[in-house]
Amino acid sequence: MTRQILALVLSTLLGANCFGKGQPSSRPSPKEQASAIVLNSPVEVKFLDGSKRQGWIGEVSDAGFVLSHEQNRQIEKAQVGFAQIDTVKQIKEVKPSHKTRNILIGVGIVFGAFAILDGILHARGCC
Repeated sequence: MTRQILALVLSTLLGANCFGKGQPSSRPSPKEQASAIVLNSPVEVKFLDGSKRQGWIGEVSDAGFVLSHEQNRQIEKAQVGFAQIDTVKQIKEVKPSHKTRNILIGVGIVFGAFAILDGILHARGCC
């Protein structure tokens, strides 16, 4: 009798999904998230493949929205479909790409190291 009661209680709990599985997500859909953001606001878009992109949200439609983003120091617009998106959230500002700056800093460090090495070699009279 005890086993039957225990089996009934466990099957009821498992059938009701009381362990958190199968419950609907309380997070709004990407369409709802995008619709709630003011036009031309800076946003961060997380895609289903795990990648992220920052830019400014444009016109929102039933299928997606326009995302303006910086590429090669120019503003480009791309249509983003809601089927590709995990989340859209408003951010304070879009951080510019520092790729060129970082390359120039690296080149400057290398030239500086060579200049110091050349100065040391000339001071010792090696060359």
